Amino acid sequence: MKPFIFATTLIFSAYVVAQEAPSSPAVAQSNVATQLFMDLCIPSVGNREALNALAAKYDLRDVDPSFSEKVLRGKAGKVWSAPSHLGNFIVIWQADNSCSVWARRGDAATSIQHFKRIVTGAQRPGLQLRVVSDRDIEGQGGTYHYLAYVLSKVGQDVGTFASIGATSSNAAEVQVRLRIERAKISTPVQN
Repeated sequence: MKPFIFATTLIFSAYVVAQEAPSSPAVAQSNVATQLFMDLCIPSVGNREALNALAAKYDLRDVDPSFSEKVLRGKAGKVWSAPSHLGNFIVIWQADNSCSVWARRGDAATSIQHFKRIVTGAQRPGLQLRVVSDRDIEGQGGTYHYLAYVLSKVGQDVGTFASIGATSSNAAEVQVRLRIERAKISTPVQN
């Protein structure tokens, strides 16, 4: 029940994000990626069966096995295509029970802003939110801004890890990568 309440809080806090009108195709693509993340990854965090059910509900399609292998880099998991007239999007489940959404194209600043709103909007009394990374990293095709948070109940040693990697580089194969998973926290925060 508690994961459901947490997911509901994240979804509610993110509802406003999806309501913004796109000012460009890249912003529209960021909006689609954010919506997929909210509709599929957040409600199913840590639960493969729930993600499978949502993938079926949203009529996601299995990708070609060779493409899936490339995305998963030889690890166990599943990759779906999330078709849209706005661009190319995939949803990824990995054996660590993480869920990711990748957008081939998207506006980096918009995607990061949406992500921050989702995560910081989940703050409530008794819920600890920590930034665990906020930096630029060099990656394939350009410089990515990487932002990661851990959310947990105060005093708990398990929580949720959420991250985004986004770039404005047109040379990048994927411009937006959102990820969420359950995580063990090395040092629980006490009140």
